[in-house]
Amino acid sequence: MRPSTRRELVAATAATAFTAAIPPAWGARLGSGARVGPGSFRDGVASGEPGRTAVTFWSRISTERPRSGARLIVARDEGMQRVVATAVVPTGRGIGHALKARVGGLKPSTQYFYVWESANSVSPVGRTLTRPPQDSAAPLRIAFSSCQQFTSGFFSAHAHAAAEDLDLYLFLGDYVYERGRPESSGDLRLDRFDATDLRSYRRKYRTYRSDAGLRELHRLHPALHIWDDHEVENNYSDNRPTPAPLQRIAGYRAASEWIPRVVDPRDRHRIWRRIPLGATADLFLLDGRQYRTGDQDGQPRRILGDRQMRWLLYGLRNSRATWKLIAQQVSVAANPFGTGEVRDSWDGYPEDRALLLSQVERLGIPNVVFLTGDAHVFSCNLLASDFTALGNGSAPPSAVEYIGGSVTSPGFDSPEAAVQARSPWNRQYNGRDHGYALMALDGAQLVTEYRRSDVSSPAGMTQTFERFTQPAGVNGNTRESLAPPV
Repeated sequence: MRPSTRRELVAATAATAFTAAIPPAWGARLGSGARVGPGSFRDGVASGEPGRTAVTFWSRISTERPRSGARLIVARDEGMQRVVATAVVPTGRGIGHALKARVGGLKPSTQYFYVWESANSVSPVGRTLTRPPQDSAAPLRIAFSSCQQFTSGFFSAHAHAAAEDLDLYLFLGDYVYERGRPESSGDLRLDRFDATDLRSYRRKYRTYRSDAGLRELHRLHPALHIWDDHEVENNYSDNRPTPAPLQRIAGYRAASEWIPRVVDPRDRHRIWRRIPLGATADLFLLDGRQYRTGDQDGQPRRILGDRQMRWLLYGLRNSRATWKLIAQQVSVAANPFGTGEVRDSWDGYPEDRALLLSQVERLGIPNVVFLTGDAHVFSCNLLASDFTALGNGSAPPSAVEYIGGSVTSPGFDSPEAAVQARSPWNRQYNGRDHGYALMALDGAQLVTEYRRSDVSSPAGMTQTFERFTQPAGVNGNTRESLAPPV
């Protein structure tokens, strides 16, 4: 396709109505009277928070001006001729020259293309997709990943996922790692600085977005994000020690600037929410990091906090979708590595885990599936409120957990048989490989594939090595091992 010229884009937008909304928290900081200024789009483009009739669009302009702006153009075709919306979006140093706007008035289950224009440059053309209508029983394809440490390798998994036919991509935490490593470490890529304040967190995101595979994934697929600990500091909620409040706020703020997500001005740091995906699935995004209590603070141990837990239980109980997908950060299964309790995961909060799973059991809520990050392993587990009874066969499972590996971060490599000997609810374990997971689901079944990637080069090969088929109404699955260990 021949890329549209700046003159063609300006002409295409001349007769188009303004149908985009600037996030109110940003507008208050930037004021009115936005102008399109000069600058380039070195960090790519992205879309996120897809709704049935709205999508959030993102980019960032590189400019020396303290305040500037860019024009967002949204169209039905890749040639950007059938324009449906335009907006001049303000930005400035106060938000790191990020650009963000939410465009409404779109059609459900529809593909759109978009581009950002400055006074002297045009961004790559991005592609996005709106969510299905409420009564849609259409099948879904959702990919997910976590733990993309820049120094540990290239994001070849993202380059592979970018070429997939997807409805949605989920980032399940540790999108960046706050700590750098010395040049002498022998890492595949360099990231020598630590993030401790807003300026250094912004620099960290720029470093990660320099990966071509990650930029391409963002360009082609709408995404949803939840954060874990490394977006601020490793295990920061354990209070050993507690990071300075300004550091924590800086980590959250940088994430809000670089992620295509509209920040609610009434609750700026809330990321837990329910995303309806037609009649096929309800997606629950959790925050298992920010609201933790009970670590050296004299409070009861809680991983979600009371308000979030009540919200989740209510949503599961009232969901009419076939599948209830819970996207969250840390391992739910007991003893996930076969090495004993892991206190940074749900193991460290057994009362909350028992409460959640016992309510699923008591109410007979079907098809509850956890999508998990953080662990740096590919793993599949059966879940129940009483793991002892589950392990000895005296209690049935009430949910299934799929842990989708790490993009690059090193995992705990242990023989699968050794893990299963101590954790009999485990159905698969691989702590050596890296990659992502793809989930295809409809009203009859859910199929999850684990894909491993060669992280030693940007064009590293990716292959599917495990497949799990879970029929609707069954808290279990059949496993196919598709490729031998490498």
